[in-house]
Amino acid sequence: MSTDAQQQEQGGGGPDAVRDWQRWHEGRVVAVAAPYGPLSLTGTHWLSDHPEGRIPAVPGLWREDGDEVVLTAAPEDGIVVDGKPLTGEVRLGADRGPIDDSRVAQGERRLVVLRREGLWAVRDFDPGSPARHAFSTIEATPYDPRSDPVRDLPPVRRPDRTGGQRGRGRARSRARRGASPSRWKDRSTRSRSRSSPTARCGPSSPM
Repeated sequence: MSTDAQQQEQGGGGPDAVRDWQRWHEGRVVAVAAPYGPLSLTGTHWLSDHPEGRIPAVPGLWREDGDEVVLTAAPEDGIVVDGKPLTGEVRLGADRGPIDDSRVAQGERRLVVLRREGLWAVRDFDPGSPARHAFSTIEATPYDPRSDPVRDLPPVRRPDRTGGQRGRGRARSRARRGASPSRWKDRSTRSRSRSSPTARCGPSSPM
């Protein structure tokens, strides 16, 4: 068996693996650059930080009221709720669906109501954000069949009934069985893609 064939067999390479990685990478670029993708998020504003109800750069007056958020808007705010211009007051719950289906909008902006651990927030998604318009692509090293995303996982040792150790290496085998292009993620790359037009990925992490 040739060296290349051995590497493909041991590392999971081959034409199918390369195509899978390429599709995953292209899909990742599309998702990051989407109109309401991560680069369109301009801010998450916790209402507890704005007890007076005014959020900088966000139209309307927002205040908590138990299990709901009360939004008050004037015509000049340009706020639309459920597709209709809002003048006056409306009570809102947390948005559950896709970002572009959120109830509150102002032009192309989507103002998503969020509740987490009992706290209310408004997330501002703007397709015209500078970060999204500055983004071009995510740079990545070529696919390498020799790379192993779980090779550095420590062995798992669990005590058995006699007090000994068992289950060594089980985490690695489970991780390898579950390894797929959808798990090829690099948190540092995601954070860098927000602040720079081109994100980079390390040589050992396909992106």
